Amino acid sequence: MDVVGTILLLILIVFLISRVAHFFNDTKHKLNEIDRKVEEIQEYIANKEDN
Repeated sequence: MDVVGTILLLILIVFLISRVAHFFNDTKHKLNEIDRKVEEIQEYIANKEDN
């Protein structure tokens, strides 16, 4: 049973690391999207001030 428990623990650790990596990757994509939206708003404001 000790070997089975060790294998299950290893699988759990790999799964948790995978989930954390996906979370950070998704967060990175969302931050990039927010940055793009902020740039669009700044361009819109700059164009509106020019008119």
